[in-house]
Amino acid sequence: MPDWFWKVMLWVFAVHCLVFTGLAVRRRQLASALAAGAFLLLFFSIAARLWLPDYEIFHVRLFWLFRIPAWILALAGISLSLRQKRTSRKAETEKALSR
Repeated sequence: MPDWFWKVMLWVFAVHCLVFTGLAVRRRQLASALAAGAFLLLFFSIAARLWLPDYEIFHVRLFWLFRIPAWILALAGISLSLRQKRTSRKAETEKALSR
């Protein structure tokens, strides 16, 4: 892919990281903090891909060492968010039924 694409993605991940960090601070939700961490790691991954493309640690390119934990954080954040929504809907249903 062209170099400009990765630079645009770098800005996209930076903005998303800032937005989700603000949400995590304001709402005090772990799911938003995990999303912010995932976007931060994706930012580092793209930066490593742009400026250190051939750098390896233990025969693994550096950007993969950021990308894989980012995927794990994203999955954890999504599953936690879905669990929180399910429990809040369950509580609303129980509250409505108890009236």
